[in-house]
Amino acid sequence: MTIRNGEMAASDIQAPNRKRMKKYVIVGILVGLVFSVSRGQEKEENRDYQYALIEAVKQKNFGNLSEAIKLYNLVIKEKPECAVAYFEAGSIYLATNQFELARKHLNQAYNLDPGNEWYTIAYLNSLGALEEHEEVVEILKEKIKSDTEKTEWEFKLAVTYFTVGKLRKARKTLERIEKEKGFSEKITLLKASIYESEEKYELAREEIEKVMILFPEAIQFRIVAAELCLKNGDETAAANYYLEILEVDSMNIFALTNLTDYYRQREDFKNSYKYLAKSFRSSQIEVNRKMAILSYYLSEEEHVNRYYTELSRVIEVFTETHPNESDIRLLAADFFIQNQDYSKAYNQLKHYLQLQKGTYNIYMQTIMLANAASLNEEVIFMTGRAIELYPDSADICFFRGIAFYQAEDYRALIDNFEGISKGQYSSVEYASQAKMILAEAYYKIKDFTRSDSLFESLILEEPENYMVMNNYSYYLAERGEKLEMALEWSSEVVKNNPDNATFLDTYAWILYKLESFEEAEKYILYALDKGGENDPEVNEHAGDIQLELNGFQIARSYYLKAIILGGDKEKLEMKMEKVKTRENE
Repeated sequence: MTIRNGEMAASDIQAPNRKRMKKYVIVGILVGLVFSVSRGQEKEENRDYQYALIEAVKQKNFGNLSEAIKLYNLVIKEKPECAVAYFEAGSIYLATNQFELARKHLNQAYNLDPGNEWYTIAYLNSLGALEEHEEVVEILKEKIKSDTEKTEWEFKLAVTYFTVGKLRKARKTLERIEKEKGFSEKITLLKASIYESEEKYELAREEIEKVMILFPEAIQFRIVAAELCLKNGDETAAANYYLEILEVDSMNIFALTNLTDYYRQREDFKNSYKYLAKSFRSSQIEVNRKMAILSYYLSEEEHVNRYYTELSRVIEVFTETHPNESDIRLLAADFFIQNQDYSKAYNQLKHYLQLQKGTYNIYMQTIMLANAASLNEEVIFMTGRAIELYPDSADICFFRGIAFYQAEDYRALIDNFEGISKGQYSSVEYASQAKMILAEAYYKIKDFTRSDSLFESLILEEPENYMVMNNYSYYLAERGEKLEMALEWSSEVVKNNPDNATFLDTYAWILYKLESFEEAEKYILYALDKGGENDPEVNEHAGDIQLELNGFQIARSYYLKAIILGGDKEKLEMKMEKVKTRENE
């Protein structure tokens, strides 16, 4: 971690097992430690060079540094004793990293006016840039001897000692200042830096704590203290500092990312993901970085399953924060599909298709998710949009047809399949199901000729399609037509599916229609035993069969149960009246 000018640098989120930076974390926070330079102006009597000086300042302010240098050098040529010209030219050279030229000019300014504090500081800066620290030390010692206000020079001497690694001398100098002047923020911070460089992290933290007492709202000091705790191996203490930081700044990215890491290392993933979600609201973390982090966490299948709720929240925050980033939607959709949350997966892909044109495969996946989530209106909407882009796709029409069937819009269903042949579908299953729901649609609108033709064609093509065989047999029984053929098909269905309550009920119902009531009773009891006891229609059929067998009390009980299970109350109550009438005959 690096602190600059009293503030923490923007930090990327920490990836799992990140390597913490080893640089010292305190040095940069010392406001005023670097020898800052102010501009001073000396009054000169000669108007010619004064004009040149004024014009040089103007050019410098305009950013024309080379022109300013030319003017300062012109002044120096005309008036070699003009210290301010050397100072200003040297300052430009120093700012543009031309350190030798900076030292040359600033040395001249310093020699011409050694009592000028700004010239001294600028010259020291140039020497420091050239790493000529011994000369810096000698100049500072002279200033300490000659200047009554020596505290600042002593402090700069301590900084220089620290810079060259003479830590003991630096600390002694600071202690001497502290003894004379008392507590000072910058002295305390420099002492902390010294302890840190000596790997005395607890002592360094104690110094930082002193500053925190004076500035309780300044979170940068808590960040430094937390980093020192981490270096000292006390991660719990560091986490406590991060929590304190969040009390002041709830969106502090440094605290959030480090807490994410802290709880993850302790396998407290609920808290880890909680802080990860909060950190994802920050614009300080780039989208690509968030994508990489989230991809990492979603790659751990065990965590995806165990912490679905927490990771869902991370994804929700991610998509809310970056609503126009389409790639996030694909990642989120994959996550929800993996957890079989098809409704949320559909919504993510729907948003994706609002941002991107979308390929055929994306559209198909979106449609299938809406279908799997029973979002019938969404299936109709999405297939309508897709068919405009891919008008020759039979598969899109297939899912659109299913949606129309669920919506009981049978005319639209029939129109939807108009002109589509069996070979246009991507699978035999799609072709078969399309033909079946088309047959169902014709049956629902009472076009029995087309309906019967389609059902019988399917039975010939797929003699083991027991669902089609059962449904058609039941419809024939309801109409009281082709009952012997229906019985034959239904018998084949039951033979191959002896434990299916629906199929057993159909067979019993055909027997009932053929007035084979005792045989019908046998199979309706099988149906009830195999799960039909909770089906209102099976109970109603059982009541009808018992009524014909004069089992009036039993019939009544079946009708009553059918009502309780949600059957047609009005119709069932009429049947119960019929039971009462038959009892009295």
